[in-house]
Amino acid sequence: MGFFNKQGIGETKSETITSVIGADMQLVGDISFKGKLRLDGKAEGNIRGEYLILGETGMISGDIVVSTFVCSGRVEGTVNVQKLYVVKSGFIEGKVETMDLAVESGAVLNGEIKSRSQELRLVPGAASQEEDWEARMKEAASASQGKKKAAALK
Repeated sequence: MGFFNKQGIGETKSETITSVIGADMQLVGDISFKGKLRLDGKAEGNIRGEYLILGETGMISGDIVVSTFVCSGRVEGTVNVQKLYVVKSGFIEGKVETMDLAVESGAVLNGEIKSRSQELRLVPGAASQEEDWEARMKEAASASQGKKKAAALK
C-alpha cells in the first residue's frame, strides 16, 4: 500500500486505527466517526469522519466527507475530502473534490474531479514507470541513430 513512505500512504507511527468494519459486515445507513476507521465490508449510506481507510474488499455506495481518505476498494458516490490517496486497487465512480490528490498507477477514477487547491505542484519522484520507460526508449533510439550515422560516414 505504500507508494509514499515505508509505513504506508499518509500513515505515521503514532496513528492507530480506532474502529474496524470487517469484510463480513454490511451496513445500511449513515456512519459518523472520530479517529481512524478501516472499512473492509460494505456500506450503503453517507460517511462523515476524520480518517477513512477503505480496504480492497470494501465497498461504499454513498457520499463521503472526511479529512483523509485512503481508497483501496470501490466507491460509488460523491467524495469530498482534504486528502485523497487512491491506490492501484482503488475504484471511484462519481464526483471527487479534494485539496490534495495522489493516484497510484492502476487505480480507476471515473467522473468529475475538482481541486480546491490554488496552485499545481510537482511531486519529486512521482513520475510513473511508464514515463521513465518512454524516456529510456527515446535515449536508446537517439544513441542508435547516432551509431548508424557514424557507421554510414566510415
